[in-house]
Amino acid sequence: MRITKVTTRNGDSGKTGLARGGSVYKNDAIIHALGDIDELSSVLGVCNNACDDSSIINQLKLIQNDLFDIGGQISLNEDSANIITEKSITSLDQHIDYYNASLEPLKEFILPGGDSFSANLHVARTITRRAERTVVELYSDNLENNNVVMYLNRLSDYLFVLSRFYNKNKNITENIWQR
Repeated sequence: MRITKVTTRNGDSGKTGLARGGSVYKNDAIIHALGDIDELSSVLGVCNNACDDSSIINQLKLIQNDLFDIGGQISLNEDSANIITEKSITSLDQHIDYYNASLEPLKEFILPGGDSFSANLHVARTITRRAERTVVELYSDNLENNNVVMYLNRLSDYLFVLSRFYNKNKNITENIWQR
């Protein structure tokens, strides 16, 4: 599909079209999920602008592509079509294990922070959690082996561990929660 015209005025009545055809109100659960996924991809773009590690930038760009695919699946409203494969989930698991291997185990909660990149990873993590909640609501009748839900769950862990890893490699002290 090519977008030749951005302003169509089709949404002026409070409805928007879906890839599968038809339209829904802009406060529909599908639109909430799509908005959260879009917001997440946008903040990952902000993260990329603050990152100086090309391999991490490339990983985040792959994740942005996965998020675009997730948005397509949601817009098509195909609950059983798992466009996100086990390979994508396994890749996140492998990166989590790699980054976590060099980190000290957490004894207390840490507060979000670090440099601009790490702090924005925490923002992305919280948006991921919200997106996960909206997708769970959307797919509440089809949660068993739902790769989108599993991917988003894993992605929030990935972003948390990546932030800690990046801070450690930049010699940025973690901000430990004080009781």
